[in-house]
Amino acid sequence: MKELIVVNFEEIYLKGQNQKFFADRLRAQLKEKLRPFKEKIRFSHRRGGSMFIDILTPLTPPERELILEIIRRTPGVTGVYTVVSVPPRKEEIIQAALEMARAHLKPGASFRITARRLKKTLPFTSRDLAREAGAAIVEALGNPVNLTAPDWHLHIKVRADQALLYDDIRPGIGGLPVGSSGRAVALLSGGIDSPVAAQMMINRGMALTAVHFHAMPRTSPRSVEKVRDLARVLSVYQPEIRLALVPVLDIQEAIARHTDSKLRLVLLRRFMLRIASELAAAEGALALITGDSLGQVASQTLENMQAISAVTDRLILRPLVGLDKKEIIRRAREAGTYDISILPHDDACAMFTPDHPETKAHPGYTDSQWQRLPVEELIRRALERTEWETFRFDPALIAKWTAHVSE
Repeated sequence: MKELIVVNFEEIYLKGQNQKFFADRLRAQLKEKLRPFKEKIRFSHRRGGSMFIDILTPLTPPERELILEIIRRTPGVTGVYTVVSVPPRKEEIIQAALEMARAHLKPGASFRITARRLKKTLPFTSRDLAREAGAAIVEALGNPVNLTAPDWHLHIKVRADQALLYDDIRPGIGGLPVGSSGRAVALLSGGIDSPVAAQMMINRGMALTAVHFHAMPRTSPRSVEKVRDLARVLSVYQPEIRLALVPVLDIQEAIARHTDSKLRLVLLRRFMLRIASELAAAEGALALITGDSLGQVASQTLENMQAISAVTDRLILRPLVGLDKKEIIRRAREAGTYDISILPHDDACAMFTPDHPETKAHPGYTDSQWQRLPVEELIRRALERTEWETFRFDPALIAKWTAHVSE
């Protein structure tokens, strides 16, 4: 009897002739993220929409939880679970089921066994196996059977070469492996929305470069530190992510001096898109990603988004555009960014917001105000003063999220 980890990748399995490309990329990313455990686990084979990882030495509960959580939060993974593997002989399967019940079934708790015999020539049926294994557990432990709402559900999958027993499939985040869908530049603020947008596009297989616009020294250094913390969380999903820190205080002051105050946010957002486009060209990125949600704030009306987007020909992806705030918050909690995003901080846009911001910017008037500014010079100076940082995946971050296992 041995123990394995099974990783499911349903969407990748549907890729037909390209399946190997996506599966190999997923395997490479998992191996890199699980490198600290290379003495305890070994990647084995792939079958259908699953890959198998051998557990070489017993794992402590915190180690097991950490490994499963790292795998679960890897784009491309739709499910992960540990299994017990035994030879496909009925007596050994029943004995393994009984041992798992002793380990996981609480006194008085109900249970169910679901068996699937994939090799039809085996000398027993799925129903017989489930019934006999269940009877052995009832006789040894006295727990009742409940086929509709069991407290514990044991699955037995019998192949020609082995039987797999498991009781808990942990859902993965799905999607596609990082980098399989190209590269983009994500505009990353310290708020709730933009980190969620970035994580969603990483989950669709994009490799991201992040850019944050700050107004230091007018804003606190804490605002930048928040973004660093958010980039660290995003590195859970994209194991290495570069962050560009772009100063925009000079741009804000120029806008305030030379243009209509109602258009401050629209014009500032134009500069952000132009600068992000320059970074995208240097990074080989084909798209920009924003956290815009239609109608949520003044700059996110259709008219304003159109006026802002007019300064770039690069594709702009807005994955949150149709989501309400409740759904965005739910996704932020799941991604692990919410608790960081809600910390108080100075925001470059918030400190620049006029009393009565324009909500329906007219393209012609917006262009006339834009032309009052030394656009190229301001962009050049901002790019020259841009600082770069790199954040790499650290399992310790997920270990903090799973620390309750060892309590």
